[in-house]
Amino acid sequence: MNTNVASDLRGAQTLKIHEVEAFRAVMIRGTATDAAVLMHTSQPVISKLIARFQRHIGIKLFELHKSRLVPTPEARVLFNTIERTYVGMEHIAQTIAELRGGHSGKLIVGSQPSFGMGPLASIATAFLKERPGIQIQIETVTSGLIRHSVISGKADMGIAERSIDVTGVNAEPLVQVNTVCVMNKAHPLAAKRAIKAKDLQGVAMILPSRDSASHASVAGMFAQEQVEPEVVVQTGYGMNMCVLALQGAGVALVSPFAALSLRGAGLVVKRFEPSLPIELMLMTAVDTPPSRIAALFIERLHEAMAPLRDTWG
Repeated sequence: MNTNVASDLRGAQTLKIHEVEAFRAVMIRGTATDAAVLMHTSQPVISKLIARFQRHIGIKLFELHKSRLVPTPEARVLFNTIERTYVGMEHIAQTIAELRGGHSGKLIVGSQPSFGMGPLASIATAFLKERPGIQIQIETVTSGLIRHSVISGKADMGIAERSIDVTGVNAEPLVQVNTVCVMNKAHPLAAKRAIKAKDLQGVAMILPSRDSASHASVAGMFAQEQVEPEVVVQTGYGMNMCVLALQGAGVALVSPFAALSLRGAGLVVKRFEPSLPIELMLMTAVDTPPSRIAALFIERLHEAMAPLRDTWG
């Protein structure tokens, strides 16, 4: 190592934080007396710290002019560097405080589509209003992909159907609701208080596709009830089924998560019998505890499930 560089490094290592603070205070206030007020100490202490600082670094920092300390050009260059450091440290301290209070950071949530485009959107919106410094990324994908995202750390948490394999994740119950029947307000069944399976005999139906999670339970229910629906459309997404029903294509059996956001647009949502339960669980990483922000969001999620459970459970 170059001898001069080594010497400079040794000089930097001997710097004392109080000396740097005293120098900064004098640069900001202009006099040792005012700097002493800023640092809650006395003028002689400031003068000693400045003298010691100059001796340690081997650079003259001030000229005495009419009882005032006039900074040298070298002092101004050094002050600019120190200020950048202080601003950086203040930013770090602010970020730490925001993270501790759950007011900063990014949250990535994986969700099955009907919940992600329904209740989760409303919950996230309310959460962001309370904590405007937070960013939330919602990924609406299949439950199997959600599990892999949680395991790999790509998502802070995942909301998925209970039926999937949960190996490698922490899984806890989130909510259980019952399937609902949806239709256009002009549909003949819209006048009924609740829809029974027998009411759907010969009715144009929008059903889940064979590769969707709810296909087996819906098909099994119709077989048990000895009802043969007239299938006009099949799709894997509950939101698509709701939109099709709203536009008059037929009647659909969906989760209330997909249906509720379209009630204001005129979608009619009715209880369905026999009950077809839909269970969701919350998945988090096994080896990494949730961040402060994630923990607060999980708390909000559980709070928001109570009215859904009471109404549609």
